Amino acid sequence: MKKIVALLSGCLLFASTYADPNERVLKAFKETFQAAKNVKWQEYSDYYTVSFDNSGTFSRINYDKSGNITGSTRYYAPNLLPLNILTKLKRENAKKELYGVTEVTVGDEMVYFVKLYDAKHWVTLKVDTEGNSEVYEKYKKG
Repeated sequence: MKKIVALLSGCLLFASTYADPNERVLKAFKETFQAAKNVKWQEYSDYYTVSFDNSGTFSRINYDKSGNITGSTRYYAPNLLPLNILTKLKRENAKKELYGVTEVTVGDEMVYFVKLYDAKHWVTLKVDTEGNSEVYEKYKKG
């Protein structure tokens, strides 16, 4: 998980330029995300990042210069979680409302950050692909 946080932090810290990707990257993207809208590319020294809307899900994907996906982040509503995870979260957090999901993938590792709330707190759970969760952050409502 530390690799995921470090990668995301690194992406935000380095300056980037808006650019069109090379042909390999563009072909890989277009083959997979034909319905993508609001597509924006950024070029870094050894990879490209594309952000876009795909059927109501905002996504950000990193491609190496050869057109391989190296990581992705997707933002969506909780009802789009896999059913086993959604059911488990609702059962374990019956007194909280599910608010949103940030799905982060780096290599073969995927984790979900699920935002929940109740009358007093905002909570973010870090959830693995098996549905195991732990509190990632917790804040009192103002």
